[in-house]
Amino acid sequence: MSSGKKILKVMPSRMTLQAMKAKAKGAKKGYDLLKKKADAIKTFLQKILRKILAVKERVGRLTQQAGVLHTKAIVFAGKFNNQVIQSTPNEAAFKVTASEGNIAGVRIPIFERAGGDNVDVGQIVGLSSGGQQVAQARKAYFAVLKDLVDLASLKTQLVVLDDAFKVTNRRVNALDYVVLPRIHNTIKYIQDELDELEREEFSRLKKVKDVLEEKAAENDKNLKSQMGGDQPSAAQQK
Repeated sequence: MSSGKKILKVMPSRMTLQAMKAKAKGAKKGYDLLKKKADAIKTFLQKILRKILAVKERVGRLTQQAGVLHTKAIVFAGKFNNQVIQSTPNEAAFKVTASEGNIAGVRIPIFERAGGDNVDVGQIVGLSSGGQQVAQARKAYFAVLKDLVDLASLKTQLVVLDDAFKVTNRRVNALDYVVLPRIHNTIKYIQDELDELEREEFSRLKKVKDVLEEKAAENDKNLKSQMGGDQPSAAQQK
């Protein structure tokens, strides 16, 4: 039988054997495709992690620089935050657009900055001096915003790809350690059963042949005996 190994519930036959071999071939093909997908996702995950580390380092540096420039602008223009808030237009100058990308068959979100480059600092009402310093501070903070959008995009992609990698990897492991071994065990079980049936059939045919040969020999013996008994003796012939 299966020697304690897990097998599929099947009736051993030539047709079942062919079906199991086809199933093994399909499962192996699926395993290879999923393994390639998992490897591709893992490669992209490593790239995204490196990008996240680089962007986070840059955000920290730019935020510090923007803070210094903001303090410098306050020195030249005074406390201008209220004027900036009051002069803020109804439509957002800095917008974020969302789209989708595809990595190894996984759909990932992509966030991108839109606009924010053409705001005229001179339009700020009540700002009499320090316009250049305010513009520098604004530019620095917009650079931080851009990197924050990139960071949000990368982190979201990381979460999506990490989930996809876990799911794909579970499927790969299931095929490698459960499905394929079970199919191979089933194929071996069917082959062993068919071999046993062939041996039994051969033994049965051999017994039938032996019986037929014995009967044939016995019939020949009886026939010869009868032929010998029917012939007249020499005395009777005279």
